[in-house]
Amino acid sequence: MKSLWTTPFLLLLFLWIPLSAGLIEEQEDGSYLVYDEQYSEEIHFDYKHTLVEPNSVGTGGWVPGCSGIMPFSMLINLYYGAEMGVEMRGRGLAKWPDAVKLYFEGTPDGGLAWMDYGIEMESKYKNCYTGDETEISKWLNFDLRFFDRRVFTPFLLDGNVDNPVSLEDSIDTFHLWDGTLDELTGGALSISIPFVGSLANLIHFSFDLDGKMFVEMFGSRLVLDEKAQRSIYADKQYILLDPPLIGSNLDIPVHYETKVYYETILILSIDVTIKIIDITFPIDIPIPLAKGDEIWLFDSQNVQFDFPAIFIQDRAHHFANTVPGDEDNWELMVENLGERAMDVQVVSDNSVFLLVPKTIHLEPGESHAVRVTFKPYQEGDNSGTITFYSNDPVEPVTRVALSGGSSESDTQWSKTQEGDKPEYKVKQAEGGCAQIAVDSTGRDGVSMLLLSLLFALSFVVVRRRNR
Repeated sequence: MKSLWTTPFLLLLFLWIPLSAGLIEEQEDGSYLVYDEQYSEEIHFDYKHTLVEPNSVGTGGWVPGCSGIMPFSMLINLYYGAEMGVEMRGRGLAKWPDAVKLYFEGTPDGGLAWMDYGIEMESKYKNCYTGDETEISKWLNFDLRFFDRRVFTPFLLDGNVDNPVSLEDSIDTFHLWDGTLDELTGGALSISIPFVGSLANLIHFSFDLDGKMFVEMFGSRLVLDEKAQRSIYADKQYILLDPPLIGSNLDIPVHYETKVYYETILILSIDVTIKIIDITFPIDIPIPLAKGDEIWLFDSQNVQFDFPAIFIQDRAHHFANTVPGDEDNWELMVENLGERAMDVQVVSDNSVFLLVPKTIHLEPGESHAVRVTFKPYQEGDNSGTITFYSNDPVEPVTRVALSGGSSESDTQWSKTQEGDKPEYKVKQAEGGCAQIAVDSTGRDGVSMLLLSLLFALSFVVVRRRNR
């Protein structure tokens, strides 16, 4: 049975293991794909649309306040304004190297849409002895504000009308006034009928106010600042970018824009009641206040990505003519000139050219030697290619051409086997002596000279012993 700390330990171990920059995957055709991805730092878009600048007038708090011998205090405040806006946070995601595709992902619960529109008033007085608060007048206390606040995940506004981001609020039955026709006209239309009384008093009016505010955002997109025609309309789409030809990082200015519809309607509801026959006629009069169809342009943000950059100076090499079964070696350097770690898979398409190593991981600025061994087993000319598959977005596939011949003759080693005398040259450094060449014609003379010197030395030694 596993202990309770086994799972956290394995998780910590996994997090500790350094992850490679690129992910190497072998394809069905024998080639390799080294793909990579990188997140940008978090970016923040926001936009505020102001129809009426928010403001407030009034006493603020209670005046003059319940201090000393003051019997009461008053509070009268009026707020008005019309604003709406959106804030959203997320990150850019670049994937390569088949192409640099720029995606955007929203931070979970990183979006906020809000609106605050309308007018609100409060008027009260306070009994400083009892602390009771009372409305000065019901007509001076009302709330006609449309307010809504929604949290959502950004970058999901894809222009689909079936799934918009919307805000809405309503005012339900705000009572304005009620009374008879006689009261409404001030008795100007009063007509009295025997046994019935005034007809104007039989007609009763009730005035109520309803309203709704609706905001809908869709058709949104992310746009490159310098190339507005490149944009995305959904989170599963991407912007295709050209990787940096010079340098190893990419700084991309983008902005966000969205299509917004909003509409505010007040509805004056009038109920006319004829008491004598007890019939009510409802009448609704819509009063449009604000209506808009606009494009909101959010602030610009920069997303930056770092890329690796492969550099191989020698792109071709010819090996010395080699006897079958023997070998010749060559080293080439692979360097990462970029600002991001690079993974490389090295592949030879000819078995006579052997490679060590076959997989390389290079941090920015690092280099590594690849040893190539030419080891033929049959006579003939050989050619091949080393292919470097890397996560460099500019040059994901790099090739180096190889060639070399193999035969039993016309090589340095085969001449020795056939009896040819190789020529040796000995050069004395800084000695002032002429260069001495020893070849097959001079070997016998040298041998005789050495024998003569040995004979003379032995003769001198014998004479000294006889003395």
